[in-house]
Amino acid sequence: MEQMQLTSKVRTDTGKGVARKLRQKGFVPAVVYGGSHGNISLSVNSHDLRQILARGAGETSLVDLKVTNGSETQTIPVIIKEFQIDPVKRTLLHADFMEVTMGQAIEVQLPIELTGTSEGVKVGGILEFVTRELTVECLPSKILNHINVDISALEIGESLSVEDINLSDDYKILTPAETVVATVTALKAEVEEEEGEEEQAEPEVISKGKKAEDAGEE
Repeated sequence: MEQMQLTSKVRTDTGKGVARKLRQKGFVPAVVYGGSHGNISLSVNSHDLRQILARGAGETSLVDLKVTNGSETQTIPVIIKEFQIDPVKRTLLHADFMEVTMGQAIEVQLPIELTGTSEGVKVGGILEFVTRELTVECLPSKILNHINVDISALEIGESLSVEDINLSDDYKILTPAETVVATVTALKAEVEEEEGEEEQAEPEVISKGKKAEDAGEE
C-alpha cells in the first residue's frame, strides 16, 4: 500500500462564493471528517490533489494530510472518500477526506482484478465481470490497492462467487458470500443451436412412437 502526502490550510469562510474564489486561485475546497478533530474545512492545492488522484489514490491509499492552521501544523492520516469534478471543464470542485486511526479497523471498498484466462474462454466462452469491488474491514495499514482473483479454472456455465475468494485473517469480507464476481457463459449462437437440436430431437421421438403404434395396429 502506497502512502502519499498532501498539504492543506484550514479555512473559516464557507459558501459558494468562497469556493469559487478558491478555485480561481488554484485551490479546491475540502473537508476532513470522522476523527477526533471533528469536521475541518480546508483548502488544498488543485494541482497537488490531481497528481495524487492520478496515482490512484482513493479509499485504497493512505494520505498524510498536513493541516496548517495559522502557525500550527498537524499531520492527519486520511483516505480520500470522494471528490467532485466539473462535467464540462473537468476541474476539481470538492474533496472529502476521512480521518483514520491506525490501530482501528475501517470499512473500505477494494477493486477486484481478475487474473488468468479461464478454461471456458479458451474454448469460446464469454467472461462476464459482474462484481468489481469487494467491501472489507481491515486496519488502515493493511489496505490493499486491489484484490487479485484467479479465474483460470472457470469452465463454461460456471461462476466464481465472493465465498471463493480467500484472504488472510487481516481482512473481514463484508460483501455477501453468494455475490457473483465473474461467470463464463456460452456464445448466444451456441446456446440457440443447442436449443434447436433439443427441439428437433423431441418430434423425432414422437414420430417413432407413432410409427410403433401404427405398426401395432397393422
